Amino acid sequence: MEKSPPAMSEAWEGDSSSQGSNSSQVVSFYDTTTMQPLQLDASWLPIYEESEDAVDFILAFVSSLDKDTHKFTFLKSTYVVCKTALKRGLTRGLDLFCQTCEVVENIKDLLDKEPRDRLSSKIRYLAMITIEELSLVENVLEGKTKILLSACFSSVLLLPSEREMPHQNTALYIKTLKAMDTMLRTVVLSFPASSVSKELQDIFEMLLEYTRFEREAVRERAMGRIAVLTNLLSNYSTLKPSVNFGRDSSGPVHPEDISFPAMGRLVGRLILFRYSGEQTSYTAFHALFSLAEFLYKSRPRDGSDVFSWEAVTTSSLCYLSIIDCTQAFGRYLHSSERTDVVLEAIEAMKDPSILNKDVPCSILDVVMEDTDFWVTDVPKTVKCIFENLLYATTEAGCVKVESLFLLMTTQYPSAVVISLCEMALQGDSTLQELCDTLSSKPDILDKFLAEFATLHRNQWCNPPREGTRASHRASSLGQVDLEELGEEPNVWSNQGNPDVMTAFLMLEVLLGLSERMEMGKKIEAFLPSMMKILEVGSEDEKLKIIEVFRNVLSQLKKSKASSIAVALVGKILPLFDSVRLIALSWLEQSLLPESVRLRELSLWLLRDLVRSVARRDEKKMRKQVQSALIPLLFRVNDQVPSVAKASREALFAAAELLKWKQLKHLLQKERMWELAECLIKKRRSRVEKFMYQSLPYLRDPQSPVRLAAVRFIGCATRHMRDQDMETQAHILTALQPLERDKDISISSLAAHTGLLLRAPRVQRRSWVILHTLCCWCR
Repeated sequence: MEKSPPAMSEAWEGDSSSQGSNSSQVVSFYDTTTMQPLQLDASWLPIYEESEDAVDFILAFVSSLDKDTHKFTFLKSTYVVCKTALKRGLTRGLDLFCQTCEVVENIKDLLDKEPRDRLSSKIRYLAMITIEELSLVENVLEGKTKILLSACFSSVLLLPSEREMPHQNTALYIKTLKAMDTMLRTVVLSFPASSVSKELQDIFEMLLEYTRFEREAVRERAMGRIAVLTNLLSNYSTLKPSVNFGRDSSGPVHPEDISFPAMGRLVGRLILFRYSGEQTSYTAFHALFSLAEFLYKSRPRDGSDVFSWEAVTTSSLCYLSIIDCTQAFGRYLHSSERTDVVLEAIEAMKDPSILNKDVPCSILDVVMEDTDFWVTDVPKTVKCIFENLLYATTEAGCVKVESLFLLMTTQYPSAVVISLCEMALQGDSTLQELCDTLSSKPDILDKFLAEFATLHRNQWCNPPREGTRASHRASSLGQVDLEELGEEPNVWSNQGNPDVMTAFLMLEVLLGLSERMEMGKKIEAFLPSMMKILEVGSEDEKLKIIEVFRNVLSQLKKSKASSIAVALVGKILPLFDSVRLIALSWLEQSLLPESVRLRELSLWLLRDLVRSVARRDEKKMRKQVQSALIPLLFRVNDQVPSVAKASREALFAAAELLKWKQLKHLLQKERMWELAECLIKKRRSRVEKFMYQSLPYLRDPQSPVRLAAVRFIGCATRHMRDQDMETQAHILTALQPLERDKDISISSLAAHTGLLLRAPRVQRRSWVILHTLCCWCR
């Protein structure tokens, strides 16, 4: 029968009463219960002869449905098997056995089920010493260390504070913490050389999360474990690894070989706690001291730094100010790590675990003295600022973060704006939060909008670089699919200027800002680029700009909106008919949804522009509106009801501006068939110009619009005094395809109009009555 080694007696001492078993019962326990071993032949294991009963108990436990009753003995058995195998060199095959029996997963489950509100048994303690032994057996914890340590931390660190525990449990609590610390050291020293950095990264990340808990006891315990690990790091070069497996092929691990991304976060967090004035301050000081020693040994340095680091790594560290301490560590951190220190300081402004908000303010003072040195990742820093700014718990902290942002906007204006645009593209809620933050911070908003306007103007008003516009058009034919652009779209060209993705990002943000805040005061800065987009942008881009204009116009006083309206009308007119189509032939065309929306909103915008003109600009606006009469007349016949309605409203606004009572009357009475005759009689001098304006509508994909165009040409022909042969030929050429139109009303009317045009002028009068009937009685 296997006997427990003498060194194990302390582990089991005093537990027989609480668990209903003791070390002598391991050998035969499963025989006296309903547990049966897993049907697996383990006799091939070298350790089986030495610990047959313990191995069989593990097999029985993993197949049992009543694991709670036997968990204590399971941990004992696992400990016995590993300890004995390691002592006698019988570990071959033990990793396969543990994997088959899911030993690691079972220990994790036991820890997860332990109550968080009390410490009433040695299960946690036994789990720690068992995990320590498991880590010394090659391959057993490979790939499973993180989930197992996560269960350990959750089970122990979240316990009530020591003063809240019953007095009789205090000794067990201290013993459990010591076992955890010993286990952590052993686990880290057992890592193969190739995985030390990654495993340490996982462990520090988990512990750092616990330092953010509101309960001080949790933070203090987490900081204590960090201190244990940093002390281990500072002495790493002088310590023997717990095992030799994995080290032969990759060589020994030197301090300079250990590098993990959490270093910057770790330094920042330790500085925050070191000067916080709470219980964790003392523990953080020792952890910071050890980390300073590790960095001194592992990071390259020149002779000029020796003195400063010797000062930091001695007892004088306790006399350093926050500023001096931050600067000293900054010299030995990599660029990304320095940025992480900045992020920790920003996040601390809203972190309830950081009681003294003067500490992060002092760190940011250091950062703002040399932003080029500390802020090496602008997008990450900007995102952190906007995620935390509204939630800063002190006015001083809020002001300090704002100051940092304003300084960054001054030094890295384009990078800041593009970073904000990228954030906005993450979703509607993010854009809403961004706009809310900007709205609540006038200084930040002014800086942002000024640079935003400059970047926007550079993107659209400068000659495009080769290839940029083409690729930009491709990305603007509707809603951009970020997955098609890759996980991290590159919005910067090789020259450091905003590129392909930038326009879409900025338009999204500009639209969001116009919906959620008053932008009237800043709109002039954006006008050049917005006008340019209306000329050369895609439909999707034009649509966004129209929506921006509609939003902004509602915020402006008439005196300010008027001049913008006059300049904008000419840009809007081409949008009524500049659309994309799905078509097999021009007679079978239909509009895409984006085109319908663009047409409708441009008509509504025209109405708003006409109504917003001030008296001083009415003459200029009337001249512009004359060019819109024909497009509006034909769009009244649009098959899309919303477009037809928008066109009627815009035409009515034009009639009001032109003081044209008859046109207003016809629109109010919905006598649409009389509009063309009214227009021609009122503007006889412009009939020929109207005629040429109407010709493109003969090719419109909508039959009601084509029909209206044919009617209008027939009416115009009757009212034209002179018509040269060239004009006549041009009109006949345009009408000829419609004589074969699939709509019989169009084809017959086009034929009649062609005959009228071909007839000698003397004979035309005899056609007038017939043509009038064809035009208006169909």
